[in-house]
Amino acid sequence: MNGFIISCWDFTSGVAIESSLEANKLLPANWYHCQRDAEGLRSWLLDNLIPEAIVDSLLTDDTRPRFEKYSDDCFLIILRGINLNEGSEPDDMLSLRILWYKGSLISTRKVPSRAVANIVRKLEQGEGPNTLTDLLQAIANSVNSIISDFLSPVEDRLNEMDENVHTDRAVLSSINSRLLRLRRYLKPQRYVLEDLIEADIPVLKGYKNHFKNCLDTIMRMNESIDFYIDQINLYFATINQQQAETMNRNTYLFSVIAGIFLPAGFFTGLLGVNIGGIPGVENPLAFTLFCLGLIVIVAVEVIVLKKLRYI
Repeated sequence: MNGFIISCWDFTSGVAIESSLEANKLLPANWYHCQRDAEGLRSWLLDNLIPEAIVDSLLTDDTRPRFEKYSDDCFLIILRGINLNEGSEPDDMLSLRILWYKGSLISTRKVPSRAVANIVRKLEQGEGPNTLTDLLQAIANSVNSIISDFLSPVEDRLNEMDENVHTDRAVLSSINSRLLRLRRYLKPQRYVLEDLIEADIPVLKGYKNHFKNCLDTIMRMNESIDFYIDQINLYFATINQQQAETMNRNTYLFSVIAGIFLPAGFFTGLLGVNIGGIPGVENPLAFTLFCLGLIVIVAVEVIVLKKLRYI
């Protein structure tokens, strides 16, 4: 097998192609799953008379989900899927490019895709899609299924937070950041399927309802992500409101306390000046009487503030 071809299947016989000579020529009803950054892939595509502009779109590094129709028997689909490889963040979504060219299907990836791996495993077990059109639909459904599985724990986690809003803000920020990155690619993925359905491609004529179901799944996931983000924003607003209320309550309490002791502070400051004429200097009961007077003043202030409903 060529170094850039990861897996090759002949859907006329339903068997994998192991020979490099057999996989060397692009044949109808064959699926070629390739390593996008491997040496020799570009030359192989050009040798099979695929236009250079299409090859560039298929192999470009940075691209968003999109659909491009070149003819009734040639179109390109670029999808984004959850990255479940070890050491990667799931929301660092991987790119999966699919080119339908004159009855053949060519898919490329840079990092392993669980969605494609699941389909290959089923094919090896004698199950899975029977035609290239079935394969195209299976890839789209598999990508959606993995994204849906990724969102399920997020929903469970947010439901747990309903009972306890006092959640670590760092946890909420992390979930929110992941959802925003996921929405960045999942939103245009909806338009990919819409364009695919509206393109009215002959080979997909009997599969419109299948792809509409796939589109409905993407729309539902987009709506779920929007709901989760709104829910997180509500949690943030609730936390901020509770913190503001606590701060306002504490500020008010300190203000009341400062107001109560303001007259007492005035009198102690007045009598503490080091000049002559301070009353009661010669009276041994003066200090006691002064303290009692301050207590009475504070008590009167508390009663007045209670009647005015400041406390």
